[in-house]
Amino acid sequence: MSITSPVIEKHPSGYRLVYEDVYATGIRDLWQAITDRDRIARWMVDLTGDLRLSGTWSVVAEGDAPPWAAGTITACEAPRSFTTTWHAIEEEPTELVVTLEEVEGGTRMRLVHTGIRSIFYGAGWQTYLERLQAHLAGQPFAQDWDARFAELSPEYEERFGAL
Repeated sequence: MSITSPVIEKHPSGYRLVYEDVYATGIRDLWQAITDRDRIARWMVDLTGDLRLSGTWSVVAEGDAPPWAAGTITACEAPRSFTTTWHAIEEEPTELVVTLEEVEGGTRMRLVHTGIRSIFYGAGWQTYLERLQAHLAGQPFAQDWDARFAELSPEYEERFGAL
Protein backbone atom coordinates (compact mmCIF):
# COMPACT_ATOMS: atom_id res chain seq x y z
CA MET A 1 0.00 0.00 0.00
CA SER A 2 1.30 3.45 -0.92
CA ILE A 3 0.24 6.75 -2.39
CA THR A 4 0.12 5.16 -5.83
CA SER A 5 -1.45 1.87 -4.75
CA PRO A 6 -4.02 2.45 -1.99
CA VAL A 7 -6.32 -0.14 -0.52
CA ILE A 8 -9.84 0.38 -1.85
CA GLU A 9 -12.55 -1.66 -0.20
CA LYS A 10 -16.30 -1.77 0.13
CA HIS A 11 -17.65 -0.55 3.44
CA PRO A 12 -21.22 -0.59 4.80
CA SER A 13 -21.40 3.18 4.32
CA GLY A 14 -19.78 3.21 0.85
CA TYR A 15 -16.07 2.70 0.31
CA ARG A 16 -12.90 2.96 2.37
CA LEU A 17 -9.65 4.31 0.93
CA VAL A 18 -6.36 3.65 2.73
CA TYR A 19 -3.17 5.42 1.69
CA GLU A 20 0.11 4.83 3.48
CA ASP A 21 3.61 5.98 2.71
CA VAL A 22 6.83 7.15 4.36
CA TYR A 23 7.69 10.81 3.93
CA ALA A 24 11.34 11.84 4.21
CA THR A 25 10.78 14.32 7.03
CA GLY A 26 10.35 14.39 10.78
CA ILE A 27 7.03 13.81 12.48
CA ARG A 28 6.67 17.43 13.63
CA ASP A 29 7.30 18.81 10.13
CA LEU A 30 4.78 16.42 8.60
CA TRP A 31 2.27 17.17 11.37
CA GLN A 32 2.61 20.88 10.67
CA ALA A 33 2.26 20.32 6.90
CA ILE A 34 -1.08 18.53 7.42
CA THR A 35 -2.52 20.62 10.27
CA ASP A 36 -1.32 24.20 9.74
CA ARG A 37 -3.69 26.16 7.46
CA ASP A 38 -0.84 28.05 5.75
CA ARG A 39 1.06 24.84 5.02
CA ILE A 40 -2.08 22.99 3.87
CA ALA A 41 -2.79 25.81 1.41
CA ARG A 42 0.59 25.22 -0.27
CA TRP A 43 -0.26 21.66 -1.35
CA MET A 44 -4.00 21.19 -0.95
CA VAL A 45 -6.63 23.91 -0.41
CA ASP A 46 -7.25 27.07 1.58
CA LEU A 47 -9.12 26.34 4.80
CA THR A 48 -10.86 28.49 7.36
CA GLY A 49 -11.72 27.53 10.88
CA ASP A 50 -10.09 26.06 13.92
CA LEU A 51 -7.96 22.96 13.33
CA ARG A 52 -7.98 21.64 16.90
CA LEU A 53 -10.09 19.18 18.88
CA SER A 54 -13.80 20.04 18.47
CA GLY A 55 -12.88 22.80 16.02
CA THR A 56 -14.70 23.16 12.73
CA TRP A 57 -13.17 23.87 9.34
CA SER A 58 -14.31 24.54 5.80
CA VAL A 59 -12.69 24.81 2.39
CA VAL A 60 -12.42 28.37 1.15
CA ALA A 61 -14.44 28.60 -2.05
CA GLU A 62 -13.69 30.83 -4.99
CA GLY A 63 -15.76 33.94 -5.52
CA ASP A 64 -19.25 33.84 -4.01
CA ALA A 65 -19.49 30.05 -4.11
CA PRO A 66 -20.18 28.27 -0.82
CA PRO A 67 -17.45 26.04 0.66
CA TRP A 68 -17.39 22.63 -1.07
CA ALA A 69 -16.44 20.72 2.07
CA ALA A 70 -16.46 21.19 5.84
CA GLY A 71 -15.84 19.15 8.95
CA THR A 72 -15.27 18.89 12.68
CA ILE A 73 -12.12 17.61 14.37
CA THR A 74 -13.42 14.75 16.53
CA ALA A 75 -10.09 13.42 17.88
CA CYS A 76 -6.57 14.80 18.02
CA GLU A 77 -3.33 13.54 19.56
CA ALA A 78 -0.66 15.92 18.26
CA PRO A 79 1.64 15.06 16.58
CA ARG A 80 0.43 11.49 16.11
CA SER A 81 -3.14 11.48 14.80
CA PHE A 82 -6.36 13.28 14.12
CA THR A 83 -9.85 12.35 13.04
CA THR A 84 -12.26 14.69 11.30
CA THR A 85 -15.64 14.46 9.75
CA TRP A 86 -15.51 15.27 6.05
CA HIS A 87 -18.74 16.60 4.62
CA ALA A 88 -18.58 17.46 0.94
CA ILE A 89 -21.57 19.45 -0.31
CA GLU A 90 -24.43 17.23 -1.53
CA GLU A 91 -22.82 14.10 -0.03
CA GLU A 92 -23.25 12.22 3.22
CA PRO A 93 -20.62 13.00 5.90
CA THR A 94 -17.58 10.70 5.95
CA GLU A 95 -14.69 10.11 8.34
CA LEU A 96 -11.03 10.90 7.72
CA VAL A 97 -8.38 9.47 10.07
CA VAL A 98 -4.71 10.40 9.70
CA THR A 99 -1.97 8.77 11.78
CA LEU A 100 1.76 9.47 11.85
CA GLU A 101 4.56 7.22 13.07
CA GLU A 102 8.28 7.88 13.17
CA VAL A 103 10.14 5.20 11.21
CA GLU A 104 13.57 4.75 9.72
CA GLY A 105 13.90 7.21 6.85
CA GLY A 106 11.19 9.61 8.01
CA THR A 107 7.56 9.51 9.06
CA ARG A 108 4.91 7.04 7.97
CA MET A 109 1.54 8.64 7.30
CA ARG A 110 -1.60 6.55 7.04
CA LEU A 111 -4.72 8.24 5.69
CA VAL A 112 -8.02 6.36 5.95
CA HIS A 113 -11.13 7.91 4.41
CA THR A 114 -14.24 5.87 5.28
CA GLY A 115 -17.78 6.19 3.98
CA ILE A 116 -17.05 7.79 0.64
CA ARG A 117 -19.52 7.15 -2.13
CA SER A 118 -17.82 8.99 -4.98
CA ILE A 119 -15.04 7.19 -6.83
CA PHE A 120 -13.42 10.55 -7.51
CA TYR A 121 -11.90 10.60 -4.02
CA GLY A 122 -9.32 8.04 -5.18
CA ALA A 123 -7.70 10.20 -7.85
CA GLY A 124 -8.25 13.29 -5.70
CA TRP A 125 -6.41 11.97 -2.66
CA GLN A 126 -3.56 10.57 -4.73
CA THR A 127 -3.13 13.94 -6.43
CA TYR A 128 -3.14 15.78 -3.10
CA LEU A 129 -0.72 13.33 -1.46
CA GLU A 130 1.70 13.57 -4.39
CA ARG A 131 1.59 17.35 -3.97
CA LEU A 132 2.25 16.95 -0.22
CA GLN A 133 5.28 14.80 -1.02
CA ALA A 134 6.62 17.45 -3.43
CA HIS A 135 5.93 20.23 -0.91
CA LEU A 136 7.87 18.41 1.82
CA ALA A 137 10.78 17.82 -0.57
CA GLY A 138 10.82 21.48 -1.64
CA GLN A 139 10.09 20.47 -5.24
CA PRO A 140 7.63 22.00 -7.71
CA PHE A 141 4.46 20.09 -8.54
CA ALA A 142 4.92 17.91 -11.63
CA GLN A 143 1.50 18.84 -13.07
CA ASP A 144 -1.35 21.10 -12.16
CA TRP A 145 -4.03 19.50 -10.03
CA ASP A 146 -6.68 19.16 -12.74
CA ALA A 147 -4.30 17.53 -15.24
CA ARG A 148 -3.00 14.98 -12.72
CA PHE A 149 -6.53 14.20 -11.50
CA ALA A 150 -7.68 13.61 -15.09
CA GLU A 151 -4.67 11.35 -15.73
CA LEU A 152 -5.38 9.21 -12.65
CA SER A 153 -9.18 9.01 -12.91
CA PRO A 154 -9.47 6.14 -15.44
CA GLU A 155 -7.36 3.82 -13.26
CA TYR A 156 -9.49 4.58 -10.20
CA GLU A 157 -12.72 4.13 -12.17
CA GLU A 158 -11.46 0.67 -13.14
CA ARG A 159 -10.39 -0.24 -9.59
CA PHE A 160 -13.67 0.90 -8.02
CA GLY A 161 -15.62 -0.81 -10.79
CA ALA A 162 -13.94 -4.12 -10.02
CA LEU A 163 -15.28 -4.16 -6.44
